[in-house]
Amino acid sequence: MSFQWVLNNAETFSINRLDTVASTQSRDGTVKAVSRGTPKKIFTVRLPDGPMWKDIYTDIEAAETLDRHTTASITIQYATHPWYYGDTTPGSEETYTVICVEFPQWTIFGSKNAAQVSWSGPFVFVEV
Repeated sequence: MSFQWVLNNAETFSINRLDTVASTQSRDGTVKAVSRGTPKKIFTVRLPDGPMWKDIYTDIEAAETLDRHTTASITIQYATHPWYYGDTTPGSEETYTVICVEFPQWTIFGSKNAAQVSWSGPFVFVEV
């Protein structure tokens, strides 16, 4: 559930669905490319800066428990991301098993009673 929290609260969210390819270029400029198997989706998710620490610290701790070595499931929920499904309501929402390959550093700022959280960059998840 902890990586799902990241996706559900995304400020920005992108998916790289391009094939992984190997390519070569000959001396005459001819380029050849070949697919390197089934492409894995790469999800780049940025959380907003400014949520209150007291409201999200347990979610941060749960995500840190998974860290960058444990797989987890995420679901692209229609209620949260309807643009992903276009103009039609999906029959079933898409679920992926992912691993976090980039976990941004969080920083607490503000006063003692109003501490907020900012992020050093996006989370990056790769489908396994």
